[in-house]
Amino acid sequence: MKNYTLGILIMLSTLFIIGCSGPKSPSFEKLEDLKVVSANKSKVVLSGKALYHNPNNITGTLTKTNIKILVNDTEVTEIYQEHSIAVPKAADFKVPVKFSFNPQQLFKENKGFLRNALKSFIDKKMEIQYFGTVTVQVMGIDFDVPVDYSEKISFGLNYE
Repeated sequence: MKNYTLGILIMLSTLFIIGCSGPKSPSFEKLEDLKVVSANKSKVVLSGKALYHNPNNITGTLTKTNIKILVNDTEVTEIYQEHSIAVPKAADFKVPVKFSFNPQQLFKENKGFLRNALKSFIDKKMEIQYFGTVTVQVMGIDFDVPVDYSEKISFGLNYE
């Protein structure tokens, strides 16, 4: 009888482990509505919304953001924030993104940046790259969601 009970427990445990694969990591999908909020010689402010997808049938919490931002291949700033944003189950969710940088510092540190910035103004586009991680907690387990995204944005200037 003892071997029979042990056998059933092993079979049930195996079925439970195979049937429950555990929570999956949410994924970064894209940035939406990225725009220049303000720009002057000492500060450029950009804002938008980061879109993520939670594949799990359980809710979670976005707890940390650690993302480096490059403008035209030059690192301009890093966003490091600790927060508590609700992540809905099996759905997309958006996180507001806003960051600023000092263009004068870029000109001083990166002589090649000036050439790229002028080209951006002429082309009416600027390439923004985001890479790093966002930490999402699901069922008490932290997932570092990789972020590796780039996008060209327009300054909204009309030269024609």
